[in-house]
Amino acid sequence: VLFPGVSIDECEAFTLAFRQLSLSGLADCQVVGVGAVRGEVVGIGGRRDVEQTFAETTRPDVVLVPGGIGVDRTAHDEALLSWLRHVEPSCQWMAASSTGTVVVAAAGLLADRPAATHWLAGAKLAEFGSAASPERIVEVGHVVTCHGRISAMDVALLMILRLTNRQIAEQVRIDLERAHEQAAVARPSWWKRAVALVRPAPRGPVRPRNEQLDTSDWVEMELTAEPSSTTPNGDF
Repeated sequence: VLFPGVSIDECEAFTLAFRQLSLSGLADCQVVGVGAVRGEVVGIGGRRDVEQTFAETTRPDVVLVPGGIGVDRTAHDEALLSWLRHVEPSCQWMAASSTGTVVVAAAGLLADRPAATHWLAGAKLAEFGSAASPERIVEVGHVVTCHGRISAMDVALLMILRLTNRQIAEQVRIDLERAHEQAAVARPSWWKRAVALVRPAPRGPVRPRNEQLDTSDWVEMELTAEPSSTTPNGDF
């Protein structure tokens, strides 16, 4: 879900694992930016394209609601709230991170259940009948909430685990780590190397590390748990 002020880092953290699922050839998966109107949305740290409108997206398998700024406005966006209410019964999973949990609560999808959220969003959750949980991830039914940062990546892997199986989810995590390592050691272009010879760059990373794209030991525990008695279908 995309809206003005959305956190681009949380968009990446939520969607990167699903994109890797498709890139690795493990499942047929399409990630789509959904919003009120097609076009570019300006968020925190960059921009994203709305590829389909709410009216065009009626039966998504998974709904991802990242956080962002302007939650007062977003939590009263009736077009967004109505769409969440419409697709929630038929979707397999709905996940929200940080202030995105307030939007899900505003749609009436949390009722009086607690939610993991950004530490500043507790009062906003209370306005809609929910409450902030001290847990970093809360799973109730098919609605999952998290406080953001690395937990958004963990939730994406958790949903892949629930939708497919442990082997696929573990392979996605391995492929993500391999891609991250390859990007870290990627050789710069000849132009960048030439510029570096004339004007050496300072030591350290060029940009701050996006910690939201790292996974934690929490998902490792999930992936090594005993399998359930039923094996979910790997197509979605």
